[in-house]
Amino acid sequence: MERPKFPDETIRRLPLYLRCLNRLIILGKDTLTSKELSEFLGVKPTKIRKDFSYFGDFGTRGVGYNLHELVSEIRNILQLDEEWKIAVAGISNIGCTILDHLEFNQPGFQITHAFDQSPELIGETVRGVTVRDVEEIESELEGKNVKVALLAVPAIDAKSVANSLVSAGIEGIINLAPIFINLPEEVEVVQMDLSSELGRLVYHLTNR
Repeated sequence: MERPKFPDETIRRLPLYLRCLNRLIILGKDTLTSKELSEFLGVKPTKIRKDFSYFGDFGTRGVGYNLHELVSEIRNILQLDEEWKIAVAGISNIGCTILDHLEFNQPGFQITHAFDQSPELIGETVRGVTVRDVEEIESELEGKNVKVALLAVPAIDAKSVANSLVSAGIEGIINLAPIFINLPEEVEVVQMDLSSELGRLVYHLTNR
């Protein structure tokens, strides 16, 4: 059965919803209205209702959404019911604080491989993973079914390291390097560029 397609903006918000819903469940919440969820997330209730309408009718008038059902559905849509192994190239440039922020210790994600160029880091253990030389990317990842990678090497090395990741079987890359990289069409690349986001933020501040 073909999986339904969702707007990209909705997909971008689903992990945000999931993180918030999981925390509310831990706090003992079972149901929540879109207005209440809006207050937690800063997302308009109409946008929340529209996002949730794409994957079923979970809302009950006067009661709200069943949080457990929502979490289950969002995890299914994002394919988090299976374990996704993640490789990190440039561990020293990401830093432990960012790794904590991204919450890769949550079910569905597991950092299994880490690579760096720094002799001081190679051989060390970061978040339970032994750091290997970036030159070993292909040999270390071969046959390991790792499909996702974080790329955080310096801009000058980004293209060559990205090519090594793709050759090793990586199909999706979050690019934290301050440069755009051209890769084969079948490889999904998400560009995370702080300077671009700052520029966008300043534009909206000066044009509101």
